[in-house]
Amino acid sequence: MFSVIIPLFNKEVTVADTLTSVLNQTFRDFEVIIMNDGSTDSSLQIAASFKDARIRLFSQPNLGVSAARNNAIKKASRSYLAFLDADDLWDPGYLKEMTKLIRKYKECAAFTCAYRTITQNRTSIKCDGLAEGVIGNFFEERTRNHIMRTSAVVVHRSVMEALKGFPVGMVGGEDDYTFAQIATKYKIAFTPKVLVVYDNRNSTYHQRMGKPDSCHESWLDLYEPGNYYKNEFVALKALTAGIRYAYGSPQRKSLEIEKKTKYTTMYKRQWRQLYVLNRLPYFLIPLLRQLIPAYKSGKSDFAKASKSLVHRVVMQLA
Repeated sequence: MFSVIIPLFNKEVTVADTLTSVLNQTFRDFEVIIMNDGSTDSSLQIAASFKDARIRLFSQPNLGVSAARNNAIKKASRSYLAFLDADDLWDPGYLKEMTKLIRKYKECAAFTCAYRTITQNRTSIKCDGLAEGVIGNFFEERTRNHIMRTSAVVVHRSVMEALKGFPVGMVGGEDDYTFAQIATKYKIAFTPKVLVVYDNRNSTYHQRMGKPDSCHESWLDLYEPGNYYKNEFVALKALTAGIRYAYGSPQRKSLEIEKKTKYTTMYKRQWRQLYVLNRLPYFLIPLLRQLIPAYKSGKSDFAKASKSLVHRVVMQLA
């Protein structure tokens, strides 16, 4: 029934709990495919310590999460792919509930559920207010709720094979890009049952600032004339990528994104942010890149970083 797809990179603290949550599933017809993505900690050894015939463990050089998922998919033998990151958790009834959705909504190619998000400051439940059923307008709903979080998604294997997997080289949002492609072509079923824990305490968002994509895919490729909500979603994701680009050099790509997303009505704040970043003196960019994480981490770190920033700006202008 299910091939559980787990990319693994330096998750020695969490991977044991993740695998335990899979092996505790009340629905038992599944295999687990772990693709170790060149981990440099003890993640591989911890995963290998689980002696269960359903677990298949493979390794590759550090090629990124998309390549890890894609190579794991190539090893899959079951009809449905259940994605799970190595720091997230499933409720014991997750696969059983996904099975119910698959049997009830036969016209659908993808299936998802509500989930609990854990951050440094709080825990919150996402999407639990939506009704069970086939999602009407995915992109309209996506502007209100982050439906289809990766570890809460099951997709028919043939769909992922038709899409040729996740975009390799996309630094951030590769999962959302793939799910947007699925939502464009296929129907998606949803249950409001909270069956997944998404751990966002170790987000690498700020580490990715300034890093360019190396893939040929672009969010702007998904723009569809006349499809308002889809195009607003495309604008949001493209602007997120554009802001990341703007923290690097050169800024040609971020300027292109700024120009092509000017149409947005829902995400003007993000567009203005990109507009300003694209016009800052370049010497300020790496300083801002250091300042923003410090601001988010707390007053003490921010005060230290601000003092350092002022000093460096003065040195540049002197």
